[in-house]
Amino acid sequence: MKKILTTLIMSSLVVLSATTNKDVKMEAKQALMKMGDALKSNMKKNMKAGGPIQAAHFCTKEAVNIQKEINKTYRDGLHVKRISLKYRNPNNAPSSDEEKVLKELQATMDANKPLPKLLVKKVGKNKYKVYKPLVIKKDVCLTCHGTINIRSEDAYAIIKSKYPHDKAIDYKKGDLRGAFVVEMTK
Repeated sequence: MKKILTTLIMSSLVVLSATTNKDVKMEAKQALMKMGDALKSNMKKNMKAGGPIQAAHFCTKEAVNIQKEINKTYRDGLHVKRISLKYRNPNNAPSSDEEKVLKELQATMDANKPLPKLLVKKVGKNKYKVYKPLVIKKDVCLTCHGTINIRSEDAYAIIKSKYPHDKAIDYKKGDLRGAFVVEMTK
């Protein structure tokens, strides 16, 4: 009887865990879409209107504000941020647990294995971090993040004036750029 009861309890925990993970992923995905769409659409608009120079001005002056404004629209206990091992803005430096995840994602890429679309990590009681890997997929990203012979010199001068210790360069198409992280309390 004790063995059957233990098995039933363990089965319930697995189902509960799977349900919680699914709910966490669903809510994180919605938050990520809202943040990603806002940043991406503004970047495209600025790139189209004024090329790399206007896009660099947008990134250095407005991207952080858009991120702050969108975070205000989420429920209490939910926050989205960007992180990278090679960050431009020091506010995007990963914490030690986030750095570990970024290194795990890089190791996955180095092993030619597919990255997860979303990675859920439970970090405390009812607290989660959901990671969405960011990979450089378009050549246009290299205008500001590529090697010196690819980067726009004028646009990068704008970036460098705002972020003199910029590390977010020398990427190639297909490189892991970092991740969006959704921090949430359920």
